[in-house]
Amino acid sequence: MCSLMSNRSLHIGRFNAIFRQILRNRTVARLAMWSGLLLVASGCAKPKPVSLTSPWMPRQQVWAIAPLANESGVSHVDRLAITDGLVLEAASIQGVDVLPLNRTLETMLSLNIGLDGIPDESEYLELCQVLNADAILVGTIIAYDPYQPLRFGSSLQLIRNQTRATAPGFDPRALSMSLGGADQALIQAPIQARPIQSSGIFDTENFDVRTKMEAYSTGRSTHDPANGDLGLYHLDMDDYAEFVFHQLLERLLREANYAESADSALLASRS
Repeated sequence: MCSLMSNRSLHIGRFNAIFRQILRNRTVARLAMWSGLLLVASGCAKPKPVSLTSPWMPRQQVWAIAPLANESGVSHVDRLAITDGLVLEAASIQGVDVLPLNRTLETMLSLNIGLDGIPDESEYLELCQVLNADAILVGTIIAYDPYQPLRFGSSLQLIRNQTRATAPGFDPRALSMSLGGADQALIQAPIQARPIQSSGIFDTENFDVRTKMEAYSTGRSTHDPANGDLGLYHLDMDDYAEFVFHQLLERLLREANYAESADSALLASRS
């Protein structure tokens, strides 16, 4: 009897040991499975494209965009098609809404602006006010070579609407008491309407440009990182122009942010 009980206890002990080993194996298997799923999920997740943010956040800006002038010396440039690329890039800025290009063109026709040459700043400001926009983005095409290696350049200027820029939250009378005069207050106000500029020529032969193209195209549908190519950004001039506008808008917003910070610091030091 004692021998029978010992054998039964031995069998039960072995069974428990085997059962615990099975549980451990299942736990390890589950951990391995979940780890594999996490790795697959992270590997399959598409990287997000680089985006730009308005320095005037959280206030939403409304921009109009005037058709770009062609000063590249190349006659066969579709200015409106290139300007459409600028509209798309500006519309992707967080905190900026862009008016349709057709609305801007119709308003220019109704005001007889830009029909005979390039408008001056006063005409652009009038256009901006009629459109009730916070700012108008204007510029020129300064280099255009659609053949390999691609070469494109542009000069952009952001002209801010004074009537909207001095809207809620800004009291010129309060500033005039500390800065000595309303005119000086308007000149140094942190939301004043001075133009902000950005310009550059980008050539795909330049290694730095190709590196920036790689970063810009990551996460966009025209780029396939697995093939190590640059997609349409290396083949199509319209898409390449969008990349250039992204770079110029990044510079422009950086300059705007610097101007806002410098003006705010000046006002704080004189208050």
